[in-house]
Amino acid sequence: MDEVFELDEDEELSLLETLDHVLDHGLVIAGEMTIAVADVDLIYLGLNLLVGSVETVNRVLGERERRAEFPRGRALARPEKATEEGEGTGEGG
Repeated sequence: MDEVFELDEDEELSLLETLDHVLDHGLVIAGEMTIAVADVDLIYLGLNLLVGSVETVNRVLGERERRAEFPRGRALARPEKATEEGEGTGEGG
């Protein structure tokens, strides 16, 4: 999925081509800033910005959710099995 985007020295990249590339592949901008007065930190600003087409963002976030749910789903499945096994041993009131 990673695509190398290269230009020759004599080529120019138009704004439309740049925008098309950003919308198609997405762009992440992240930054941090701390505002301080007299070496006393007063305000912390954090920025995480995701720019892309709706289709690209939904695809990326959907893949992220599926990856996050897979380990969580496996972890949740194990205690359920233990509970079912515990019911069969006659334990409990």
